[in-house]
Amino acid sequence: MHRTDKLKALLNQENRLRLILLLGISGIALILLSGLLPKRQNELPRAEPPPAVSEQDPDAYRIQLEERLTDLLSDMDGVGQVHVMITVSGTGEQIYASEISESHSEHGTQSSASPVLLRTNGSESALIAETRTPAVCGAAILCAGGGHAAVQERVTKAAAALLGIPVSSIYVGAINKASPADSNTHAYN
Repeated sequence: MHRTDKLKALLNQENRLRLILLLGISGIALILLSGLLPKRQNELPRAEPPPAVSEQDPDAYRIQLEERLTDLLSDMDGVGQVHVMITVSGTGEQIYASEISESHSEHGTQSSASPVLLRTNGSESALIAETRTPAVCGAAILCAGGGHAAVQERVTKAAAALLGIPVSSIYVGAINKASPADSNTHAYN
């Protein structure tokens, strides 16, 4: 008898019911036995979910913006030496990814959110979906060429474009050329 003939014999009407019943009972037995097995020791305990929003250092962000803007503006024609001060409001925040699960009952639909956790090197951490930086409010820029209207306009437009703020929130002026010793003697004249 060939394999195909044996398979056909197993799958005839009478044996088909026995086979389905045997597979169903085997599946139920395996499910019941898996509940009796001890849990593995190397599984990590479920980590506490992190807060929905985490703060980051707004000063570090502000300083980085000031340095990058200073580098760019100092390379512009007619600007010369540059000092930049930027103001920011609020703190940055990190938004964590979450899984939303819904359960339906006779009382209505209930949803719950839980953070998406990543396992790396034996530790768990939450998956960051979005990082929001502090909002830039304004900028004061002093430069060697800041006494010239054309330079002021170019510096103002560049800063507005890079910082994403209106030109009315930017001040551009000239650096005081007097030395500190000279300015002390003339301060109250």
